[in-house]
Amino acid sequence: MSKLVEAVRGGRTDDVVTIVNGMTAAERRGELPALKALRKEFRDAWVTPQLQAASPALLVAGLACQSGAAAVASWLTASGWERMWVAEKRFLSMLEERPAEWLAELAHRIADRRPSTDIRYHLLEAIVQAARCPMPVTDASVDAWIRNIYGNAWDTDVIAERLRQSPYLKPMVAGLFTAGGTGQALNSGHSNKDNPWLLALARLNAEGTLDRATMVDGCLGRLLRGGTAVDQRVFHRLLLDLGLSAEEHAGHAADWRALAADALQPVAVHAQSVLAELALTGSLPTHDLADMTRAVLTRPEKNLVRAQLKLLDTVVTRDTATADALLPAASHALTHEDTEAQERALKLIERHGTHLTDAASREEILTSAAPIAPGLRTRVVEALGTGAEEALHAAGEDTLPPVPSPVALASPPASVAETAEETGALLASHGILPAADFERTLDGLVRWAHEDRAALLEALEPVAATRWWSRTCRRPLPDDSVPSAFAPSHVRYTPRLALDLVLAGLHQRITPRTAKAVLDGGGANAGCLPDGPFRARFWEIAHRLLTDPQPFLLSTPSWDNGLLEPGELTDRLETYQRLGAHVGACDFAQALLRVRTTDRAAAEAAAERAAVLGTPEGRRLADWLRTGGLTGTVLHRTVTDQTTPVVRSGEITAVHMFPLAFRELGSPALGSHHRCWCAATAAVQQTHWPALLPEHPELIALRLIQHVLPCAQYPEKDPDVCSVLPLLAQSPGANGPATSLVVAGGLGVQRQEDRIAAVDALLLLAAQKKLDAGALATDLGALMLIGIVTPSRLAESLGTAASTGAYRTVWTVLRDALPPLLSKDLSPAESRGLGELLTVAAECAERTGAQGVIPGLDPIAARRGSSRLVSQARRLRAALAGT
Repeated sequence: MSKLVEAVRGGRTDDVVTIVNGMTAAERRGELPALKALRKEFRDAWVTPQLQAASPALLVAGLACQSGAAAVASWLTASGWERMWVAEKRFLSMLEERPAEWLAELAHRIADRRPSTDIRYHLLEAIVQAARCPMPVTDASVDAWIRNIYGNAWDTDVIAERLRQSPYLKPMVAGLFTAGGTGQALNSGHSNKDNPWLLALARLNAEGTLDRATMVDGCLGRLLRGGTAVDQRVFHRLLLDLGLSAEEHAGHAADWRALAADALQPVAVHAQSVLAELALTGSLPTHDLADMTRAVLTRPEKNLVRAQLKLLDTVVTRDTATADALLPAASHALTHEDTEAQERALKLIERHGTHLTDAASREEILTSAAPIAPGLRTRVVEALGTGAEEALHAAGEDTLPPVPSPVALASPPASVAETAEETGALLASHGILPAADFERTLDGLVRWAHEDRAALLEALEPVAATRWWSRTCRRPLPDDSVPSAFAPSHVRYTPRLALDLVLAGLHQRITPRTAKAVLDGGGANAGCLPDGPFRARFWEIAHRLLTDPQPFLLSTPSWDNGLLEPGELTDRLETYQRLGAHVGACDFAQALLRVRTTDRAAAEAAAERAAVLGTPEGRRLADWLRTGGLTGTVLHRTVTDQTTPVVRSGEITAVHMFPLAFRELGSPALGSHHRCWCAATAAVQQTHWPALLPEHPELIALRLIQHVLPCAQYPEKDPDVCSVLPLLAQSPGANGPATSLVVAGGLGVQRQEDRIAAVDALLLLAAQKKLDAGALATDLGALMLIGIVTPSRLAESLGTAASTGAYRTVWTVLRDALPPLLSKDLSPAESRGLGELLTVAAECAERTGAQGVIPGLDPIAARRGSSRLVSQARRLRAALAGT
């Protein structure tokens, strides 16, 4: 142990100074490793009297042995120094011996530290004074200055006096408005009105110690910059304490307009009041008031919007010549979410519309009124003095999303390299795999395994090396464990796992005997249908890759929606016959379920060709096409306990000739709200179900009911449970009661993302004229009555649908869904959200011009009070009455 370290450990600061004064620069540098190790030891140790005594000595020793300004700054500002004031007497004199340039660099190095660093401002000030350089104004130095002024004082007089005595007052005050986090630092815990810092700054400004223009500009600049709520409140309060004059307000009119448009609500309210005063005294040009109005009316705060409309009314009443500029600006409130604001804007236009002289102003008002309800739009037109037939647009058809056209499946991969690349990309991707990409890649694997197995295996080596079933994996499974990882019914059989199964078969990690046993068992005890057909198909592919590779798959669809053209399937059977290839039972069953039968001309032509083949598969295809396959399958909606909706299907005999896993599709089934506990089914798999039965989406929807409806009552174990619904809505087949019930449940599930998917399905069904609005309304009414779907969630979902332009569709649904709920004597908990649902209904009724009577609405509208439920019931009743 060196003498220096020994002196440090003993806490002998005077001896430390004596020792380092007698050392050369090289000797001091040689002591640094030991001093740094000692620093780490002290930092990790508990605070003891010995450590407290040694800490000042270590601080002085480290500063003396460091040569660079950066190193000294780092050492000086490190955390955990004990009794630093003891060391200051020693090291300040040592630092002052350094050159001025070095001291200036040290000051900037210290000031550039993070604000969270414990900078002692009086030390920084001493270094700056010794260097005779300007005080560096940074986030850290300003924060340290604030803490130094505060000290333990909470009195305005004390803080004001300390500010006066601060040698760098002006640059540091300027830094208050530029440094980050100063609002939080100035927030002393008092209310802003009693904040001693803010009151002291205002006092120094009033007495002329601080420059007023700098203070005003700084406050406004800080508010315009935005920031945390604390920041905004502090500088807003300081601005109020400065007490700006009318001339100062007018000189910063542009700043006030910007704050009224974008600042936090309290600041925006103040800005609005300042601008209102300027407008009423004639100090704010009319075009500036109009611009500011357009900005304010886009804000959601009701008080701001209503106050702005009141201001416009006052200004136009005083000077009717301002109507051409201000009424078009006011018309932007016609589409505000606050119905009271809409009504105020309408009355403003009605009161002053006759003062308009500019055609462009009238046109802007009419444009703003275009999206609003027809009855309100008529009032606007009448207020402008033009005929309704000239500008009023009757409520037309809904604006519905375009229905995506089917896209033909691309040709299979042209090489083994392309096949391997696409396989790796699908396995490495996250989220839901598009069925079209999956089917195309799967067909490529089968084709190239038949054509050049060795080349395909070589190209797949990088992909296989990352898979858990591969022998080249870092931790490969034993050979006898691989098949069982694919077989249990509790395994989530995602498309990626299906690809893994096919690749495992290709790499002979599964024996033909095992694959055959699973197939004979119907797909390894598959979970929820159509999970069984999904699994069995891939086990068959794996088995064929091990025993008799197919030249290609018969079941690969022609289109991305899963449809397979009958002529194309016939061509494939002809090729199989020519090659002498054996047809896979599951592959052919899936092909039959996908083949298009609704195009009767194409089906009859393909049936004739298939019959000519003379093969069993050719004859089966011909019979399937001629009889229409599963055409005629009917599902029925019923109720249990007189309230709970369910959908039933009878037995489907057409699938009796299919393999075991596929026959279960023909079993009688029940779709209800009872939760499905099948852990083997995931949403990423369900998105592939519509492509299994593209002409029969009802059979898929029937199996989805028990997955979707419970998610309105319970947190989803599997996200994206409704992601399949838009795909189901786009299926080329007919939709019916099962689709209606599953979409109804989807509109009320817990996750917002899933509700949006259900809304997309609703709009797609409406766009294809496949939506049975009456059935959907019946299901929604029933689900709300038994508490599965809550009015609040349904209001959010249908409100989203209406906002896209589907007002007529949403109204048609709500018109029949509301009566059962309105006619029931609901408890406060049961009626929660009903006001929001009536808001959506009223908006749709107003925009579509609907009229009539809703059973159960009048008693609610006749209640006393002004709750949202009652007020919106009155609004809906008035809309339906045409008043």
